[in-house]
Amino acid sequence: SKEAILDKIAVSLGGRAAEELFVGKISTGAADDLDKVTKMAYSMVSVYGMNPEVGLLSYGQNNSNEQFYKPYSEETGQIIDREARSIVEEQYERVKALLKSKSELMVQLADTLTEKETLVYNDILQVLGERPYGVQAQFRSFVTAG
Repeated sequence: SKEAILDKIAVSLGGRAAEELFVGKISTGAADDLDKVTKMAYSMVSVYGMNPEVGLLSYGQNNSNEQFYKPYSEETGQIIDREARSIVEEQYERVKALLKSKSELMVQLADTLTEKETLVYNDILQVLGERPYGVQAQFRSFVTAG
């Protein structure tokens, strides 16, 4: 769904946002995430018909022979660029706001990670508490095994 893709974009931008907010420096570590985010945003706009500005059209290129062929005008290309950039910027601001609102938990988690090199499920649970929507029993039994 559109909401699921937006959530994936936000999650993928979380590392970059955390660097900006908590470290104060940006590294190259998020390069792969940015590539994925860009592809997701462009797909929403130009392939999946999830953008009101472009509408219910799909400009997907399934054939390698069409690599340099664009079935739309320069103006449409600019709209696609603008809308994809807007999606990424909105999700980046969304995840930064979430990280700011949870900054105390982020610091506690970082401190715990400094104490222990590896965190297991119960360590994370102790810092963050229960998930707001619960955890499936099968997952819980897997992560608490041993």
